[in-house]
Amino acid sequence: MNSHKTISRSHFDAIIFDLDGVVTQTAHVHATAWKAMFDDFLQKRAQGSEFQPFGDRDYRDYVDGKLRYEGVKSFLRSRHIELPYGNPNDSLEKETICGHSATAKMRSFRPS
Repeated sequence: MNSHKTISRSHFDAIIFDLDGVVTQTAHVHATAWKAMFDDFLQKRAQGSEFQPFGDRDYRDYVDGKLRYEGVKSFLRSRHIELPYGNPNDSLEKETICGHSATAKMRSFRPS
C-alpha cells in the first residue's frame, strides 16, 4: 500500500506550517509551563540551599526561541547544573536533559 499522497498546487493557494507563536500567542503559555517544570526541578535540587525560581528573564535569555533540549541545556548551564544529554526516549526518572527536563516540560504543557 502506498502511503504517500501528492498535494496538487491546483487545489491550494497557500500552505501554512507551524503557527505556534506566529499566528497564535502562545509565549505566555510556554513560559508558564517552563516555569512550573524548572521550579519543581530546582526546588528538589536546592535541598537546604536557597531556592532561586525560574523567572521571565530566564525564559527570555535561555529558553525562548531555542530548540527544546537546547533551551533546557542553556538554562541549566546558567545555574551551573550539568546533566548528561541522554536520549529522547529516557524516562522522567533519568537525570538527563532529554529524560528529566524536556519531557517534564512537555507533560506540564499538555492538559491531563
